[in-house]
Amino acid sequence: MLEIKGIKFDVEIKRKKIKNLYLRLNGNKVIASAPLRMPEYEIYRFIESKKNWIYRAYDYSVYKNRVTRLYKGGDIFYVFDQPYNLIRLIGKKKVVINDNNIYLSYPDESEGGIKHLYHYLDKLLLEEAEKILDQYLFFLEEYGYDLIPELICRIMSSKWCVCYTRKNTICISSYLIHYPLKCLKYIMIHEMTHFLIPNHSKRFYGIVKNNMPDYKEAVEMLKL
Repeated sequence: MLEIKGIKFDVEIKRKKIKNLYLRLNGNKVIASAPLRMPEYEIYRFIESKKNWIYRAYDYSVYKNRVTRLYKGGDIFYVFDQPYNLIRLIGKKKVVINDNNIYLSYPDESEGGIKHLYHYLDKLLLEEAEKILDQYLFFLEEYGYDLIPELICRIMSSKWCVCYTRKNTICISSYLIHYPLKCLKYIMIHEMTHFLIPNHSKRFYGIVKNNMPDYKEAVEMLKL
């Protein structure tokens, strides 16, 4: 048993015909693949030296499970990084968010109810996107873009956002409702920058970075 910052890990040692010692993490289990004749005390000494790595790997795995949250059924529905109990009812189309619960009423048990919920939450998503647009509109104006992009939401499974520069429109995926606001901020800045630069050149990401120095953290979240 290994304990790191209050988290307990089981340790499993697997002897193999290998020259070096390797570690991997499976949930709360540290698995050490060790050479056949390596003394056990050396294995545990190596594991002790890797405590920081073990904790970081565990923390990352927990976070990955937490943000990989596109709704696939079940009783939990995330809204801006917060979990809500999803309670589905049969009845007229209606959504009520109360404390930690989302009550979704729909005439049948089809996935139409979930789509109705997404469309209901689009208003909240657009309100937050509007705040970000207002906050960062200045950099478009500095580069000579004098129009305010229109914001719309759609259920898009293959893209987070689409920028229609000719129509002066930014279309946001409804699924962004599940992710931290930092992700929405990055998506908005990314698409706003496309009104200035159509490609993903070094200059494009230079402008993104100027407005959001930690944008790569959001990129990693959206990749999970």
